[in-house]
Amino acid sequence: MFHGSIPAPLRSIIYEHAGTWPGKDIYVGCSGNFTIERVLSSRFGAERRIHGNDITAYSCALGWYLAGEPLEYTLREEYEDSLGWLHPYLEDRTDLLATLMLGTRFLQYVGKEAVYYRRMMDATQDQWPRMHEKTATKLRNLETKLGSFFAGDVRDYLDQAPADAPVVLFPPFYSGDYTSQFAPIDSAFAWPEPEFGELDETGKERIIEQVQDRPNWVLGLHIERPELRDQLAGVVQTANRGLPIYVYAADGPRRIVRPRQPIETIPMPKIGKDEELGDRMSLHILTGGQFASVRSQFMSKTIKPGSPLIACGVAVDGKLIGAFAYLPPKFDPNTAYLMSDFPVSWTRYRRLAKLIVMAASTKEAQLLIQRSLSKRITGWATTAFTDRPNSAKYGRGIPGVKLQKRSEPGDAGDGIHRYQLQYGGPLGSYDLQEALTLWKTKHGSDAR
Repeated sequence: MFHGSIPAPLRSIIYEHAGTWPGKDIYVGCSGNFTIERVLSSRFGAERRIHGNDITAYSCALGWYLAGEPLEYTLREEYEDSLGWLHPYLEDRTDLLATLMLGTRFLQYVGKEAVYYRRMMDATQDQWPRMHEKTATKLRNLETKLGSFFAGDVRDYLDQAPADAPVVLFPPFYSGDYTSQFAPIDSAFAWPEPEFGELDETGKERIIEQVQDRPNWVLGLHIERPELRDQLAGVVQTANRGLPIYVYAADGPRRIVRPRQPIETIPMPKIGKDEELGDRMSLHILTGGQFASVRSQFMSKTIKPGSPLIACGVAVDGKLIGAFAYLPPKFDPNTAYLMSDFPVSWTRYRRLAKLIVMAASTKEAQLLIQRSLSKRITGWATTAFTDRPNSAKYGRGIPGVKLQKRSEPGDAGDGIHRYQLQYGGPLGSYDLQEALTLWKTKHGSDAR
């Protein structure tokens, strides 16, 4: 029902710290989807008043609703033709808020003529009574209440809050991102928009000063602040690719939350350092833990792990020689994305990595990918980061593979290598046995 979220470990930190504060009103800034208010409400109920603040059409509607104030939102005249059917759902304040909340899903489609947008709007109208009733019922059962809501600049809000009142604040990470997220509501509805200044880096510095000038506070930031190191109460990162959130507080317990990657053993021996390749190549679907295990052993530590659609171990005569993993198509709907491919690193063969790429493009691999996606897939694509203008792994000796794009993205790449290379090729041009025979003919004699 609510947009956005604050991770559960971070909510636990707030819940824990708030329990140590004196029995005063608590002021929350940049309320967003009012997660913090709901956490505090679950702890204190009606014993302590909680105050909220924000600036967007979505958050202000929620804030005024939770504070028991009227919602003065009216459909703009230019939207009467396209959204006039909403009027029966704009009269009661709960119905109006439910409409605004659901509007964050479909208002972006209004006025667009493409077939996809028209179908989305038609589906919204067909399902509207059920969707609206479900959301409105949840709102009527909501137990969180606010002592007051301030629609306006968080710096003005903090200036007005009592100097000895506890403050909790998680300002938006990027300037302007939150207002643009709910811009469709501003376009379709007239409402008493508050005045506020842009929350740029200078503005955030001002907020940090205002928050620290209090006996009890919690502040969440997406960057580490060395000058606040003594007040670091927690670091929360819930996913390997997730952005860490640094939580600072006046005092209280400290916590570190990091993602944990489960691993599993693959019940198959790996090829030995001096062993020769056999004659029968096979693919074996890996579990997430098995793929994480072999990836951690053989892939570069500079490559951040991801979650594949399907991962396979490549074996020859029952001994693992490498692995690959695919993601669903990114751009071309018929082209799967080769997320990872790597060999067992200690073998005598210098070009074993090419055999893994070839195994990933066989008829057998194509069948596994198509079975996972329940659709026809005819090609594969991948991205290589390197300091050379061509990739030794994908560059030569693999049938059908082509360099599709070369760029020097600088910091926008992986931040380490100079070139970003896009490679791709067909799927299913040969089977596993043909791939192994071809690789031995072209590359098998290149040993260490």
